[in-house]
Amino acid sequence: MRKIVRNQKGFTLVEIIAVLVILGILAAFAIPKYFNLQDDAKNRALQGALAEGKARVNQYAAQYLLTAGSWPADYVASAVGTNAGDFTLSFAGNASSVSITAEGTTGAVDGVSSAISIMAPGRT
Repeated sequence: MRKIVRNQKGFTLVEIIAVLVILGILAAFAIPKYFNLQDDAKNRALQGALAEGKARVNQYAAQYLLTAGSWPADYVASAVGTNAGDFTLSFAGNASSVSITAEGTTGAVDGVSSAISIMAPGRT
């Protein structure tokens, strides 16, 4: 009897289809999660910019208190600064409260904006 030796190289059609089905299932779950991660990252960056705005207001108030001996009567953007990387900060308020707005400036965060209002430092 003669043995017929087959040269088996490569994948069968069934194996290729099985791999494609598995990849399709993984993609169905991974792609929506990826877009949610992008939105979450934008929101986290926005919250970070607002936190930076709060820190700037507190730092400005502390420096003003040390140099002038009293709390500032107003918080102006020229004194606090408006550039926060991918965001532009704006400040408005008076002696009792400060409103901080962060607005996205670059292509990655265009149209992303939010505002918060905090009690002015040194007020009870």
